[in-house]
This record gives sequence, structure tokens and C-alpha cells, in this order.
Amino acid sequence: MGPCLRTGATVARALASYLDVPLVGANHLVAHIEIGKLTTGAKDPVTLFVSGGSTVVSAFEARRYRIFGETLDIAVGNCIDVFAREVGLLHPGGPHVERLAREGKNYIRLP
Repeated sequence: MGPCLRTGATVARALASYLDVPLVGANHLVAHIEIGKLTTGAKDPVTLFVSGGSTVVSAFEARRYRIFGETLDIAVGNCIDVFAREVGLLHPGGPHVERLAREGKNYIRLP
């Protein structure tokens, strides 16, 4: 993934220079959280961010995002993608697993 990110950063810097516009950095995780807040209307949520190689529990505190926990081995998103691939679902697996879970009728409701 490193070479792809470096190439993207190089292209972004070149375009910003060519167009004479500022290049503004953005945190990928924070961008996802902010989009979620905008679409749901949530105020200061504690979030579980699960995406590919990242699994992070975070919240907004003292004017910045704080990370309360994150995985150090396989991220939940990768785990779901591996599971989905093993059972023959398309990539990315998360939306397919979620849809099947919503449609499922054979489950046990825990207290």
C-alpha cells in the first residue's frame, strides 16, 4: 500500500503546485467519522471505525479526536473481508455480510 500512497501524495503535490492552490491534509479516519456525523446528525459520538486495515474506538474530546483503543493484530474489517471471501461473497465483504445479517431469520437474541 505504501507505493500507492506515495504516488497519490506526489500527484496531489504536483496538482496543487500546478494549480497554485493549497494542499490540505486530512485524516482518513476522522473524515469517515465526520461524514457519519453529518449523515446521521450524531453529536459527539463514541465511534467504532472498522475499515480494511483499521479498527479504532474513538471520540471527540477537548477539541480533538481521542483514540481509546485499536487493534494490534488483524483488524475487524480485514477479518470480515477474509470471512466473506471464504464463504464466496464479493469484495468488500462488509456490506454483503451486513445485508445477509439484516435479512437473516435464524438467530438467537442475547439478553
